[in-house]
Amino acid sequence: MPLRAALLAVALLPVPALAGHGLLNSFSSLEWLPTPARTPDQWHYGLDTLRENLQLMTADGPSAQFALCLIYLREKLAEAEAMVSKNDRAAATIASLRYREYLGRALALTEQATSLRAGLALALLEHRYMLSVDYPDLPAASRSVIANLITDAGTQYDSLRAKLPHTVSAPLFFKEEEVRWSWEMAQRAAEQGL
Repeated sequence: MPLRAALLAVALLPVPALAGHGLLNSFSSLEWLPTPARTPDQWHYGLDTLRENLQLMTADGPSAQFALCLIYLREKLAEAEAMVSKNDRAAATIASLRYREYLGRALALTEQATSLRAGLALALLEHRYMLSVDYPDLPAASRSVIANLITDAGTQYDSLRAKLPHTVSAPLFFKEEEVRWSWEMAQRAAEQGL
């Protein structure tokens, strides 16, 4: 009877260990990148930057600023990806620089309010996952901008993760594995021209 109970307990366990291998996706409820409203190849893109900076300056405290940074990070990724899709490497680079600026601001805010770290860690995993999924379909001539963003976000994630308590970082394991696997598959597909 104890063996039967043990087998039943194992059968009822969730199966997240399969994440990253196509059988279960740990990002199944992920909201994908938005369609960019303005992109760096448009003359009025600078107005967007001014608006974002003004909103950040007038935001009510670190949590509100952090929430805006998360929104802007997603927007800049969408802009970078859209520009890479158009094979406009210069405009994609501008969007990626803006992404790095907002990431720097978000990281600084996590130093002021350590409770924000888990949110940024999850966002970075999501960013890397989305970019890795789309990577093979992007033009080869300019997709290195996306590869650099994935790498940079990974470096910042690793640094941030080291500051998280184990109770917060441990549940991120399956998402980390999904990102690792997705990026490896994207690179292989890109190399093979798939």
